[in-house]
Amino acid sequence: MANYYSDHPEIGFYLNHPLMARIVELKEKGFAVAANIIEPNSESVDLEGPHLENGRMIYASKTYENLDATRKAGLWGVSMPRRYGGLNLPNAVFSMLSEMISAADAGFQNIWSLQSCIDTLYEFGSEEQRQLVRV
Repeated sequence: MANYYSDHPEIGFYLNHPLMARIVELKEKGFAVAANIIEPNSESVDLEGPHLENGRMIYASKTYENLDATRKAGLWGVSMPRRYGGLNLPNAVFSMLSEMISAADAGFQNIWSLQSCIDTLYEFGSEEQRQLVRV
């Protein structure tokens, strides 16, 4: 079963500690979001595409499934500080996660990776603005 972690040696270059594969295995518990949900949904997303309803843009139905799966897997708020509900992981880890998502569906990666825009808010925004954003 593909998991898009071991399939990308360039990611392994950064995470070459022998325990990392075991950590990923324990965390995923045999459930690989990129390989089991995002990639299988990619063709349906491309065929359906986003569309307008009542003047609003609506994602393809499988895009919503991908968003839900990544949320449930804890893959949102990757670089957000913990005090705001994020994981507070370094951007290098976010970049590696982004590579795995992109390998499954580059179009969905464009949506998922928008969460990195939050870094600007935490760098330059006011505390009042930061309090408005939660994962």
